[in-house]
Amino acid sequence: MQNTKWKEDWQTIQSLHGRKRLDHIWTYYKIPIILVLIVVYMAAYIGYRQATRKENVLYLALVNVSAGQDLTEDLTTGFLEQQGLSSEKQQVYFYNGLLLSEDADPQYAYASRMKIMGALAADQLDVVLMDQEARDAFVQEEYLADLRTLDPSLTREEGLDESGLWMDVSSSPLLEAAGFSDRVYLGVIRESPNPDRAAAFIHYLMS
Repeated sequence: MQNTKWKEDWQTIQSLHGRKRLDHIWTYYKIPIILVLIVVYMAAYIGYRQATRKENVLYLALVNVSAGQDLTEDLTTGFLEQQGLSSEKQQVYFYNGLLLSEDADPQYAYASRMKIMGALAADQLDVVLMDQEARDAFVQEEYLADLRTLDPSLTREEGLDESGLWMDVSSSPLLEAAGFSDRVYLGVIRESPNPDRAAAFIHYLMS
C-alpha cells in the first residue's frame, strides 16, 4: 500500500513543473526535508569542531594580576613556539582577569572563586601567576605543589621560597617588560594535569 502511494505521488511530482513541483514537494515532504537538513547541519558542525579543536597543553591562570595583549601573546603563543608546538593544533588555555582581592567587587570576586574552583575540580589548571594576596590564599588552601618535585634544580637564587610552594618571578624578562609595579609569584597546582609542561613553563618564563 505504501509502495503504491509512493508511486502515485512520484507520478504526480513528475507531472508538475517549476514552482508547482517545488510547492508540492515542500507541502508533503517538508518534515523529512527539515530533519535531513538538521542531521546534515549537526554532522557538519561536529566535523568542523573536531577538525578545529585544539589540544590544551597547559592551563595558565592570572589571579589579581592582569596581562595586556603583548604579555598574553608571550605567555601563550610564545611558550608554544619555544616548545616547538603549533598554535594551529595546540594552545595554552588562559584564564585572565581573575580577582580574589578583598578590595574587589564582591560579586566579581565570587565569580572568580567559582571559576577557579571549577577549573580545579575539572583538572584544568596547571600554573598560577598571582600577587601576594592570592599567593597566600592558595598556600592556605593547600592548592600548591612543591616545585622541587617538578624540578629539583630550582633554587632560592631563582626566587624559590623556602617552602618550595611558590617562586617570586618578578625578575622574569617577560614580566619586567610588562612593567608590573608589585611582585608577581608563580605556583603550580598540586593536581596539575600537565606537570612536565608546567616545569617547562617556569624555565621559559625565567629564561
